[in-house]
Amino acid sequence: MARTDRRAQRTQARLQRALIALLRERGYDAITVQDIVDRADVGRTTFYQYYRGKDDLFVHCHEAMVGRFSLLSPETLFAPDAPAGMTAAYRHLEEVRTLLSPLFQGRAKDSPLLLRRLRDQLAQRIAASLRAALAGADSALPIEVLAVALAGAQIALVQWWLERRQPYTPEAVAQTFHRLQWAVLREALAFPDGE
Repeated sequence: MARTDRRAQRTQARLQRALIALLRERGYDAITVQDIVDRADVGRTTFYQYYRGKDDLFVHCHEAMVGRFSLLSPETLFAPDAPAGMTAAYRHLEEVRTLLSPLFQGRAKDSPLLLRRLRDQLAQRIAASLRAALAGADSALPIEVLAVALAGAQIALVQWWLERRQPYTPEAVAQTFHRLQWAVLREALAFPDGE
């Protein structure tokens, strides 16, 4: 079983690398599933064994990136400073700005659908972190509502930052979002101002 899992992971990684390489060469809309499988040197049947289409592959690439940076953990949600993973993620976004700008700025054909899927995916991760961090504590708002609001705010901030970028560094944007997130959570959880 482990051998099959490793093979599947290698194949998925090849497909993700192929999509990223193609993004560097051309716009998202110009890439087809056939381009991806040709670049990854796998068959279309293999591609569809793991992904429903190009958009699904893109969302999985995003999930892998979020997981790589460990953006969300119960320990970091309430820390005074932005977690190192969040700062690293914003640095990465700055590095791949030209690749992602068309998607985040709505210039790609499938931008609205992709952004909604990214928001929903991020909201699920945030909700899981909140449940773990709160462990039964009362909240003035449902956790799902908090999670969607925070995910939407983060996507909106990334969109805005990719458009304007200057004079905000990745570190400044990460710290700003972390402070905004903390303010929302403090209010929703009715923490006293000193906590």
